[in-house]
Amino acid sequence: MNSFIDEIYDLALSDSVFENCRLMKAYDFEKLDFPVNQPVVSFSSEKYDRMNFLLGYDIVESAAEKAVVIVITDEKKGGAFCEETAKNVCIRLIELDEGKNIISVSADRCVFDKNIFAYKIKITFSLREIALKTGEG
Repeated sequence: MNSFIDEIYDLALSDSVFENCRLMKAYDFEKLDFPVNQPVVSFSSEKYDRMNFLLGYDIVESAAEKAVVIVITDEKKGGAFCEETAKNVCIRLIELDEGKNIISVSADRCVFDKNIFAYKIKITFSLREIALKTGEG
C-alpha cells in the first residue's frame, strides 16, 4: 500500500524533530512500552470511496484518505507537555508535506488515558481528494 501516511511516516523516521520519539504505525500492531517514558507518535490512515454521486460523475471514482496521528506522552510530564509535543509534531508533519496533500487539521483535546497511564491527543489530517478515471476511455 502506497499511501500518504506511509510516505509521511518514512520522512518522519529520518527527521530530527522526531529523534526523541518512538514512531510506529498503528496497523503494525506493535506493543506499547509501559510505562510510556518517551513520546509515542502513532500513524494510521482511514480511506473511503465515494462512488454514489447524486448526479453525473459516472466515469470518475473519487478516493479520499485521512491521516490520523496519535501522540502519547508520559503522565509525569503532564497534559501541557502532551499538547506542546502534539503541536510540534503537527507543525513538522505539515512542513514535511511537500506535495501539499494536507488540506485541514483537527486535534482532539488532550486527555489522560487511565488504561495506559499516559496523556494522549488525536490529530486528524484531512487530505486532498484524488480523482481516478475508471472504465474505458
